[in-house]
Amino acid sequence: MDKQKELQFPLRNYFVFMFCSVLVTTSIIALMTVFVLKHWLHVEVSLQSWLLIFSFVTIVVGSLAMWYGSVHLTRPISELNESVKAISRGDFNRKIPRKPYPNDTAKYHNELDQLSQHVNQMAEDLKRTDEHRSAFIANLSHELKTPIASLVGVSDLLADEKLDETTRKELTTILQSESLRLSRLCDGIVTLTKMERDFEPKKKSVHLDEQIRHAVILITEKWKQKKIDLTFTSQPVHCVTDPDLSMQVWTNLLDNAVKYSGDSVHLTIDIQEVDDAVRVTIADNGIGMSEEDQRHIFEQFYQVEHSHVQEGNGLGLAIVKTIVERLGGTITVESELEKGSVFQVRLPK
Repeated sequence: MDKQKELQFPLRNYFVFMFCSVLVTTSIIALMTVFVLKHWLHVEVSLQSWLLIFSFVTIVVGSLAMWYGSVHLTRPISELNESVKAISRGDFNRKIPRKPYPNDTAKYHNELDQLSQHVNQMAEDLKRTDEHRSAFIANLSHELKTPIASLVGVSDLLADEKLDETTRKELTTILQSESLRLSRLCDGIVTLTKMERDFEPKKKSVHLDEQIRHAVILITEKWKQKKIDLTFTSQPVHCVTDPDLSMQVWTNLLDNAVKYSGDSVHLTIDIQEVDDAVRVTIADNGIGMSEEDQRHIFEQFYQVEHSHVQEGNGLGLAIVKTIVERLGGTITVESELEKGSVFQVRLPK
């Protein structure tokens, strides 16, 4: 199968074609003019006059042809210029019209067509970024509103000197809880912002199985009020990764697994080397997720219905996915309501 060309008719070929066409066409017209004047009309003029007539006809016809060619060439440039101006003003729905071509021998007609496609793609990317930014700000405002309102309300109540000690302690506990929630939200936003910039992970060789065991100990200590049964399957596994970022992935996934399970938690952790990658599978017997939730679970600020009961802000799994992708890996989830969830992370070795 022939490889598809990049350009159907490059501008360099276009200019050469136009120049040669104008030169040949004007020469033919000039010669025909001289021939008609001399042989049909029997006009007797000197050689110098014939040369002047030939030159005049050549210049006139050539100028008209070049004018037509320049108009044909500058029209898409003007459209491109206007579209870029509109995009720079924030009109990301502006598109540069492109003529469809009947064959598939080349991706683009010429460099201008190629540039038009790139500008259209840039507008699409900017539109998605703008929509993402707007949604992020709206969600952030919504998430900040509740803890801030709680802090203001509790602070007003605590200002009442007539409060008894028991009520004051309860309000202080609420104040601390909402403050920590707000702090976690801010930390999550900072982490996401850092990950989405040109952040370069500091990779080094890590004993991945030992790191995950350490994460299990931390989560078990945090949720010591629950009964946690663990099945851990792994051989000694090394992985070149950023230890701080990968640790954040494991603690977040394990914390969610325990948080959204009942008082009796069963965790299954399986670590396998697969080709040139390490596959980590974390399964729980929690409340699970619907298919709709699974499609959106890695989106920023997305929370399944039951997660609002827990202390969450919808950033945890978005951060996990961003970190995993920064480390060159992938993450997937399979879940069933009332049966549990299975998260699978693949990281390059």
